[in-house]
Amino acid sequence: MSNDPAQERPREKVLISPRYLAVSHPTDHQQLLEIFAEDSAWSARTDASSLTVTSPCRRITIRHDQAAVGRDPHLVISARVEEEAPERWRTDINGNVPIESVVTLIGTLAAELAAEPGLLELYVDPDSWDVFDDFGLSGFISRDGHAAVVRRRPDSTAPPIHGDTSVTWHMAASPDGLGPLWDISFTEKTPPFLTHAVAAETLDSRPTLRSTAFAFPTAVAPLVTIERVASPSPGLSAQPPHAGPPRSPEPKHPKTR
Repeated sequence: MSNDPAQERPREKVLISPRYLAVSHPTDHQQLLEIFAEDSAWSARTDASSLTVTSPCRRITIRHDQAAVGRDPHLVISARVEEEAPERWRTDINGNVPIESVVTLIGTLAAELAAEPGLLELYVDPDSWDVFDDFGLSGFISRDGHAAVVRRRPDSTAPPIHGDTSVTWHMAASPDGLGPLWDISFTEKTPPFLTHAVAAETLDSRPTLRSTAFAFPTAVAPLVTIERVASPSPGLSAQPPHAGPPRSPEPKHPKTR
């Protein structure tokens, strides 16, 4: 992690671009889940290495397992039609996922779980992302080749993602020379509003506004543009671990269905 003295000035802000490389440490994910449990009606349970947060309806669980970091998904969301029923859908989070994406994921789940789904559209900047549809997979790959948003249809002939045929959406960053930085997988029956929210966050071409109070891994620094700013810029919202559900910005890019 960076030892930049500027990290000691929590009021200073930086813009980090591209958004998908504004990576965060798994401990930030745990802190976010702890704060979410304290500020919501969801219940929390802890053991030696894990924190499990359960929805009031008892159908959704979010589990952070510190012992899984570096080996398996350390943050897993599971859903059932009732508390003791088999798992209906699952979201796996692995590696240094940007905290903004985790905020979007948990915030959207909590806010939209009981809402009626509407029309979902992704707004994609064609200067930043290329569309692909080959070998049974479709989606978007960043122009720098470091990140991708991939869809695998249930009837696809492509090899299963992570060896799991139930995974239908996968978002990941894996720059050459650094290897896998992070990935998020969604199984087939995940609500579209949840997959859409995280895909939109990943595909957003705007830089991430973040406080220097949160350390940034030095290994990733050469791949991103970090611009220091005196104060938050209009139209950009910082999303540190304590932030609430993000607001949807007005679309300014060509839309891709």
